[in-house]
Amino acid sequence: MTTTAAGVALAGAALADPILECGVTVGPDGDVADCLSRQLEVATAAMGQALALARGAATKIDQVSGGQLAVLGLEAGQQAFEAYRDTECKTRAAFAAADPAPDRFRLACAIDLTRRRTDALLGLIGPQPD
Repeated sequence: MTTTAAGVALAGAALADPILECGVTVGPDGDVADCLSRQLEVATAAMGQALALARGAATKIDQVSGGQLAVLGLEAGQQAFEAYRDTECKTRAAFAAADPAPDRFRLACAIDLTRRRTDALLGLIGPQPD
């Protein structure tokens, strides 16, 4: 199976609110937290694919320029994103502590931010030929 930027873009595209999506998917008696966990796995996998595409593009840029700025910048940006996402989502869950299931807010936050990062990574590389 080959991965194209368009395929990753669809996987990482920001959709509706993840909690709403799971509520619709599993229905009133379903396990929303389990659904959110699965969605986060999918979003994380899509981001990984987008990151791999961006690394490839960054490597080509560095080969042409004779430097390492694109790869190093991409890696530093990814590390900073992951630290931000984890802290931001834990904070959102803390503010939702009065909710009977505050972890769903952490998961939904992680899904949303991961999808946004995927879109940002794909934006770095631009359109790719199929």
